Amino acid sequence: MYKTQLVLGGMQSHPTSLHVHLVATACAFNLTTQDLAEAMPVSLLTSTVTQLLFAMKTFPSHQQVQKNCLLALCSDYILQDVPFDKYLAATLVINWLSSHEDPTLQRMAVAVISILVAKLSTEETAQLSKDVFIMKQLLAIVQQKAMVGVVDSTLKFALSALWNLTDEMPAAARNFIECQGLELYEEVLESYYTEPSIQQKILGLLNNLAEVEELQADLLEEDLLEHILSLLQDSQVEVGVRYFAGGILAHLTSRPEAWTLDEELRSTILHQLHTSIMTWTQLEREMVSYRSFRPFCPLLQTCQPSGVQLWAVWAIHLVCSQNTSHYSSMLEKESVTELLKALAAHPDTHGDIKGLSENILRMVEQHQSHSGAFDNQTGPRNS
Repeated sequence: MYKTQLVLGGMQSHPTSLHVHLVATACAFNLTTQDLAEAMPVSLLTSTVTQLLFAMKTFPSHQQVQKNCLLALCSDYILQDVPFDKYLAATLVINWLSSHEDPTLQRMAVAVISILVAKLSTEETAQLSKDVFIMKQLLAIVQQKAMVGVVDSTLKFALSALWNLTDEMPAAARNFIECQGLELYEEVLESYYTEPSIQQKILGLLNNLAEVEELQADLLEEDLLEHILSLLQDSQVEVGVRYFAGGILAHLTSRPEAWTLDEELRSTILHQLHTSIMTWTQLEREMVSYRSFRPFCPLLQTCQPSGVQLWAVWAIHLVCSQNTSHYSSMLEKESVTELLKALAAHPDTHGDIKGLSENILRMVEQHQSHSGAFDNQTGPRNS
């Protein structure tokens, strides 16, 4: 018998005893450190985490119990490989975070939230992202860090969590804007101009906003777009940053009827999109993942300007070449291959776009012939 089973038995026999849970949660933490956890049956770890979540729920205002549970949860192995109610865990940790400012514990809590959010199903993310309280908590942490200009893992985890919460989630994107997130992100984008890892996460979230038609008007600010355009054009800026800058501009220029700024600015953006993208080198490191290709469909229409089409096909080509099995099936399932075929066949399609479209279609075809059946593995989320 594992010692953890004895601890679990005590917690289950005395569900309302604070004294038992105070000692038992500390024991559970010590018994589930990385090496010990990996040697344990996964089912036992699932039961242990479930019991720890019960303790967090039962003793919400007892700091030491909450801290013990958080310390136990803050394990890569448990968060990544052990099945448990990740939605419940995320809500409990966010509630805990709202009343604690200890920097070490705050860093752990934000790290746990960021990893949990990336593990949620689409339905769970939608549910969680409707909660304005969560958005406010994470934005408060970004603001707190940005005010002193610090770059640390807490800031990066908070930005990653917000990015994943707004991914194809229009309600969350709206909450973000209503919580003054856009103003804060504009400031952070300018003040962290030498930090590509921060800029990438900021621009990734702004991409999520730009994909939502009814929110595009909020992004149509001349100063903001000129700043994003300067990032796109600057060859000294990392391709990862330029990529997300391009995505925002592609979405915003794809609807001429909704464009309210100077037409000359739109023309400049469209020209620069095409020119800049053709200078980008293929990235080895996985930089982005997509829940679906649905936001790309309007950009792949044959009537779109070449700059808009080129960003979309370059993006699809990037993720397909990095994770062919996952994205090939997604392209087929969502009929994006039909849009790519139409682009490749259209007489007015620019040669650069035809070439990339044909490459993607070849990748899909080769994957189909090699695998015979599609592999439905789940791709990673943005970090």
